[in-house]
Amino acid sequence: MNNKLNNMLKDFLKDSEGKSMDEINDNLKDFFEKYNNNEIEYKNTPLDDAYELLEKAERSKTEKEAVKLAKSAYKLCPDCFDALLFLVELEESELKKEKLLNDGLEREKKRLEEHNFFDKENIGSFYGLFETRPYIRGLYFKAYILLNSGKMTQAKEICKEILRLNESDNTGARYLLMAIYAVLEDEKGMLALYKKYPEKDLEMLFPLFALYYKLGNDKKAKKYLTEIDSLNPNFIKFFRDTLKISKNITPGYYSRGDASEVLMYFDHYRFLILTLRNIDEYILDYFKNK
Repeated sequence: MNNKLNNMLKDFLKDSEGKSMDEINDNLKDFFEKYNNNEIEYKNTPLDDAYELLEKAERSKTEKEAVKLAKSAYKLCPDCFDALLFLVELEESELKKEKLLNDGLEREKKRLEEHNFFDKENIGSFYGLFETRPYIRGLYFKAYILLNSGKMTQAKEICKEILRLNESDNTGARYLLMAIYAVLEDEKGMLALYKKYPEKDLEMLFPLFALYYKLGNDKKAKKYLTEIDSLNPNFIKFFRDTLKISKNITPGYYSRGDASEVLMYFDHYRFLILTLRNIDEYILDYFKNK
């Protein structure tokens, strides 16, 4: 949902308090019919205009033009934090990237606090609020920048803050945090996190395997290897160099249990993989008779 649509919908539904779900659903149906037919009167806010500039930046043919438009968007309305995130992503210097993001996050947090978004009633559901989603995305971006700089402890704290603000974790900070705990060999932290998010997929199970591999607990390490193999048989194929890669794999997307999931993991979580020396030999030895 874009900013304009979010505002239009809020205005349209502002009198819905006390109505039944059937009445609200009827109102929503009415809204989208009128919206699709351009029958709703609405005057752009500066934030709407900024987002329209940002959309143009995202469609730009050259990076120079994209940067110019994104800067204009952020200058027009500093509330358009997504414009700053776009600029951070395009910045080549890691030092400048980190400073730009840190300064932006500080300003954005202050702005959200002034508008009462950090009130107790909102903590835990930030991604459910349109206005606070960019801040969560910015924190996730910061965690990843810190990881690439080898700043594991700082990245850990950022991931924990994301989960505090947004328990449903739409950005996947829990997966980063699991991998960080594996790097830090923090069994207590990892098990507490896994208890809260007990998912059976590669992003949760591989860090458990890695942790116990590092701690020398072969029984538990091999237990999680067996679970991983049962969920995604492409995992062992990756190490045997027999993994068949589909031409239909779209960069940035993957499916659970598919070869794309394995490729994603070993690319996205390289900061963990690089700490696991002789991992291929260990895994191949375990599966040699299977």
